[in-house]
Amino acid sequence: MERRRPAIFDDLASNLPRLGTAGSRSATLHLDAAPTPSGGRLSVREISRFQVLRIVGTAGTLLIGMGALGAGALPVVDNPYSSFPGGFLLSRLLQTSSVMVMVGVGLLVLAWLLMAPFVGVSRSTGRQPTVTMSALKRTFAAWVLPLLFTAPLFTQDIYSYLAQGSIVARGMDPYSAGPVDLLGPEDPLARSVPFIWSHSPSPYGPVALWISSAISQVTSDSIILGVFSHRLLSLIGLVAAGWAISRLATRCGVSPVAAVWLGVLNPLTILHLIGGIHNEALLLSLMLVGLHVGLRGVDMLDGRNGEKVNRGKAAAFIAASAALIACAGMVKVTGFLALGFVGMNLARYFLRAGRNPVAAVVVAGAIQVALLLSTIAVVTLSTGIGLGWVTGQGGAATIRSWMSLSTTIGVTSSFFGMLLGLGDHSAMVIRVSQAIGIVVAASFLIRLLFATFRGTIHPVGGLGVATFVLVILFPVVHPWYMLWAILPLAAWANRSFFRFAVMAYSATFSVFVLPRGLSLPPMTVLSIYVGAVLVFAAVVAAGWWLLRRRGVLGIH
Repeated sequence: MERRRPAIFDDLASNLPRLGTAGSRSATLHLDAAPTPSGGRLSVREISRFQVLRIVGTAGTLLIGMGALGAGALPVVDNPYSSFPGGFLLSRLLQTSSVMVMVGVGLLVLAWLLMAPFVGVSRSTGRQPTVTMSALKRTFAAWVLPLLFTAPLFTQDIYSYLAQGSIVARGMDPYSAGPVDLLGPEDPLARSVPFIWSHSPSPYGPVALWISSAISQVTSDSIILGVFSHRLLSLIGLVAAGWAISRLATRCGVSPVAAVWLGVLNPLTILHLIGGIHNEALLLSLMLVGLHVGLRGVDMLDGRNGEKVNRGKAAAFIAASAALIACAGMVKVTGFLALGFVGMNLARYFLRAGRNPVAAVVVAGAIQVALLLSTIAVVTLSTGIGLGWVTGQGGAATIRSWMSLSTTIGVTSSFFGMLLGLGDHSAMVIRVSQAIGIVVAASFLIRLLFATFRGTIHPVGGLGVATFVLVILFPVVHPWYMLWAILPLAAWANRSFFRFAVMAYSATFSVFVLPRGLSLPPMTVLSIYVGAVLVFAAVVAAGWWLLRRRGVLGIH
């Protein structure tokens, strides 16, 4: 007989805006014995299908890792990757190695998409995961391992991190000038910095720079050891983020397996935070762990969500949460947003304790601001890095990002103005449109903060939605910036529309950026993509035929 899920779960799924409010208690999914839709455990055939997908993704990252030795974001001088076996040959075959990387990306994306039914992401209402969290962990390890020791991918930002870390390690101010100005044009680290950052002060906060400085000192400014160290740090950060997401998902009544698959196993996450070594891994780990710790601390104040009342421990958790989130903001300032949502959850406690709404918000806000300023003071004094990050934007302020809605509106408006004979006022129009975008994003943020205070949206959901609005209206947007919103939303939003939208976005933008992260001649780009599509189609067809002969297929 077919086992059906109780109707209450369907009711919860159809009432997402009310799911997981600040005071709700969510059910935990026992994933080690997760039933299939037919009521039984995962069958041997389904296990083999999932393992095939894991192998396909691993094959993809192996191709990416090998191809990156020739097509990755290699340093300008003293390329250490040419000494790898095959690295010299691949570096001479840029187009071939680029095709290899893009085929690998395609296989990784395909494997991830086809895992959706196994983790409970399905159009059929009530689909439950048929794989365990441990299976996802093994898959993550298999997919990430081939990328750990290869060249940087899809961006050259890592060389900015290395140069800025060296600047701090030498006792110079990273906010006073760019790497070329401070290190000199002949410095190997400075010569590999992307042009946009070469004469630009650092846009990153003191926590990111202090870590880069420590790596610079430990590795003696070795490029290859510095890259490996930053990548290892990104891996640790992503593991911590996954740990937090699984617990936040349980708090919100969302399947932790589905949340971790959507957020952490996401190809966009693996390719850009591990392959590209962006410091978003550090930002998201500190922010999400801090969010989880802060929500637990508030629960301890009045014994909600099964926590025992312990005021002293609660105070320590809230202080630790503020410190972690403040450190996230001192990587990139967007991390500070989580402070407001933990603060509004704390204000709800004061409201339940009998304070009037204004006093509750004021007291909670004062506590968060005091903890924030204390953390900034401690970090500033202990690292010796000044406050130039507060106002410094560096070269980011000069980039015209087509993915930014506010920037695109400004560029389009100035273009039509020139067509009408009004002159070229593009710089001013773009600044105005970007300023309006920030005001609109701030308005949404305030609205969501007070929705959290009223209990109409969970703090995790409020943070995710506010960050999403900020990203699309931010003056500068890169494909991986959407991860700022995807990871927290993965732990809260359980509607199929959201999950399929994330799948579509992630699959599209995973193949959007070329391996070197630099613009190439149009015909070169076309030949890379055409070659990759042809090879990918041949590989998939051959694999499909082989698996069908062995009776493994009908992946569903």
